[in-house]
Amino acid sequence: MEILADLLMAASEDAPAIIASDYPLGSYRGVNIDGLDPLMLVALHVSCTGKEFEPLAEQYLPVAQASESGPWLVQFPAELTEYIASLQPPDYPAAAMSWTAVNMPAGVELSNQAGEKFLGQMGYLAHTAVFDKKVLFLYVYS
Repeated sequence: MEILADLLMAASEDAPAIIASDYPLGSYRGVNIDGLDPLMLVALHVSCTGKEFEPLAEQYLPVAQASESGPWLVQFPAELTEYIASLQPPDYPAAAMSWTAVNMPAGVELSNQAGEKFLGQMGYLAHTAVFDKKVLFLYVYS
């Protein structure tokens, strides 16, 4: 089953309001980004820093959740947001290749094409978030 998710830009203190919302994309700047999950974000973080997967994974636990069955809200670490913001569209193919080369947990698969697409979807919001001193959230609802 594909992960259903939205990428949102907001202030970090907006997390409780985001998770309480029935439709956060109606109130916060963002895009639908179905297929992207927190473990893929950890792998992207590994690819841009060279750090180990397991310790980084702890930074990708939900900062808020409506219930045990979701939805969940994961805040991007500033280091990852800044990395994504630093990329330009011509950088996406190489960044996607590096990202997909990371050894991901069983069941998590990401193609180069999907990686490029996700980077494109995240790039503008990451750049805007850095400029506006906001954070990015992955709102996972299935």
